[in-house]
Amino acid sequence: KAPNSRHLVAECSIKESTVFNANGSPRICAIDCGLKLNQIKCFVERGARVDLVPWNHKLDESTFDGLFVSNGPGDPAICQDTVTEIQRVLKNGPKPIFGICLGHQLLATAIGCKTFKMKYGNRGHNLPCIHHGTGRCFMTSQNHGFAVDTDTLPNEWEPLFTNANDSTNE
Repeated sequence: KAPNSRHLVAECSIKESTVFNANGSPRICAIDCGLKLNQIKCFVERGARVDLVPWNHKLDESTFDGLFVSNGPGDPAICQDTVTEIQRVLKNGPKPIFGICLGHQLLATAIGCKTFKMKYGNRGHNLPCIHHGTGRCFMTSQNHGFAVDTDTLPNEWEPLFTNANDSTNE
């Protein structure tokens, strides 16, 4: 079976919620779409409590200060349960939400953007990305085969970073 026809996020996500640094602050809810343990470690080292939840977890905004949507494998279109939960959090109020890689694509999907399969994907270290506010170039690590179609961004949203090699949204 082709990898992009499988629900890779469901295969690699945790099955039950777990808490790291229970007395920490702020409280971050991290949706596990295939995240790396080092991401949790980085939050905890900064004093945060991290509630790690499965990709299809029903979110309760009263239990966290911010939402982190992790990286992970596969096609963002398959993760509709995650997108629905992100949409609900966006609708219910001003909670900070951030996503990386697949998480970024899921957040973009939640606001109505389309994603597309890239021919080769962006894979590797030292990939240049341009910050739209400053024009500054940042060297990044990337490993994704899908990208957000910026032509589908709602009017009140704007790109923050663009890959300097292929002009895709990052």
